[in-house]
Amino acid sequence: MSAKVSLRELVSKEQIFAPCIYDCFSADAAKIAGYKAALLSGGAVSMSLIGTPDMAFLNFEELVQVTQRICRHSDLPIIVDADDGYAESPAVVYYNVKRLVEAGASALTIEDSTGMRGWERLVHNNWTKQNDLVSENQWLAKVKAAVAACKGTDCMVIARTATKYTYGLAEACKRLNHAFECGADMALAVGIKTVEDCEFMAEHLKGWKMYPDVMAKNHCPDVELSDMERCGFNLVTMHYMEKGAMWGMLEYGINNLRNKSTVYSHFHDMDGYSNWHDTNNGYGQSAKEMLEFEADCFDNPGSKERL
Repeated sequence: MSAKVSLRELVSKEQIFAPCIYDCFSADAAKIAGYKAALLSGGAVSMSLIGTPDMAFLNFEELVQVTQRICRHSDLPIIVDADDGYAESPAVVYYNVKRLVEAGASALTIEDSTGMRGWERLVHNNWTKQNDLVSENQWLAKVKAAVAACKGTDCMVIARTATKYTYGLAEACKRLNHAFECGADMALAVGIKTVEDCEFMAEHLKGWKMYPDVMAKNHCPDVELSDMERCGFNLVTMHYMEKGAMWGMLEYGINNLRNKSTVYSHFHDMDGYSNWHDTNNGYGQSAKEMLEFEADCFDNPGSKERL
C-alpha cells in the first residue's frame, strides 16, 4: 500500500477523472483500472449497504463507517458525498465533518439540500421539480462550519448547490462565489450538462470547479474532458461501478446456472485481471504478509517448550 496523496495535491497539478464507488471492492476496482481518486456516492452506498434508493435513507453513522473502512483499505484519496452535512445546525455539521476527516476523507461535498433530497426524487419528477433547498444563508453557515472542521488538514470542502434547476446557473454561480468567500476549496453546480454551462461557469466563477456525474448521449459524452479542463474543471466524476458490478454478477450467474457448474466463472480470465483479489488488510499488508506475521507471532519462547 503506497503513501496516500491528497486530492488537493492531485487537482493542483492535473484534471482528475474519478469514478463513484461504494465499498472496498469498488475502491480496488478503481485503483486497478488506473484512477487516481474516487468519490464515495451516497446513493450507491444507500443501495449497496441498506438496499434503499437515493432518497436520504442512509444515516450518518452508516456513512462514517463506510468512509472509515474504505479509507483505511485504499490508498486512493476519497471524496465523500456528505449531502447536507446530515444536520441543520452548523455546530452539528462541524462535528460530523470532523468525524469524516478523522475517518480519512480527502474531500467532501456540502449541499444546499434538505432531508427531502436524493436523485430518485428528481428522476421521479422528470427533472421538472427541484428538491427542496435551504436558504443561502443556512447553506453558507454549513459551508463555513465544514471549512472550520477541515482547518489544519488536507481535506477539501466542495460547496455544492442545486439551485440551477429552479433559479438558473447565474444564481448558482452567485451562491458558489459566496461559498468561496466562506472558505470553500471547490465549487459544484448540480445539473450542468453542456459545454455552454461549463463556459458560463468559467466566466462567472473563479476557482476550482467540479463537474458531477458526467454522462453520455447518442454515444457521445455530454462534455469532453478537454473542454471541461479548459473551463477550469479539475475534478470530474462519473457513475459506472453499479452497472459494471451488476453486469458481471449477472454474466457469471446466468452462465453458471445455465451450465449447472462454476466452470464459466472459474476459468473466465477477466481479460487478464487475475490478481484482482490480491488486496491488503487496510494497514498496508497483503494476506501473504499477514500470514507470515501470524506465523512469526507463534515463534516465541513458549513454542520451544514441551508441554
